[in-house]
Amino acid sequence: MKKILKMAFVAAFAAVAGYGVYANQQSEAMSDLMLANVEALAGSEISNPGCDPSWDRECCVCFNVHHTYAYANGKNSCETRKNCHY
Repeated sequence: MKKILKMAFVAAFAAVAGYGVYANQQSEAMSDLMLANVEALAGSEISNPGCDPSWDRECCVCFNVHHTYAYANGKNSCETRKNCHY
């Protein structure tokens, strides 16, 4: 009887420890807002970000990447905007 109780305790401990490891391995995806904040913070570190307005002058292109919800603010950077369409 003691052997069965010990084995049950070890199995329960292993299950809890295994779940803890599993839960800590799950990576959280960054939200669009967090990514936009990171890009905004990193953009100020570049001396010439190379952002130019696109053909419709509502959106902008930075390093050949079209920022769908952005526009050139005249300071060689992109700011968010909700009326930009591609």
